[in-house]
Amino acid sequence: MTKVKFTQIKKRKILKTWQHKDRKTGLVSFIYCDPNRDYYFAISCFERRCGLQKCVKDKKNCSRYVFYNSLNDSLLYGNFDECRKAVEEWYRVWN
Repeated sequence: MTKVKFTQIKKRKILKTWQHKDRKTGLVSFIYCDPNRDYYFAISCFERRCGLQKCVKDKKNCSRYVFYNSLNDSLLYGNFDECRKAVEEWYRVWN
């Protein structure tokens, strides 16, 4: 399993945020910590806006930036490592 390395974004004032960019797939992963100390993650596309195998050739007509958000499935995690492992599992399944 690939180890996903996150770096904290220092400029974020409201939510603590960490990110990981995967240049091979064109996806960026974010982990957020909300004020209730719950963690959740989102996977976005920074190259091919729809991400992975669903990429269309005409990027100008694509409006899909967020590929997956764990909040949509009501998935919250109790600590950072638990959330990081969930991101690694997501990459393992979708790659």
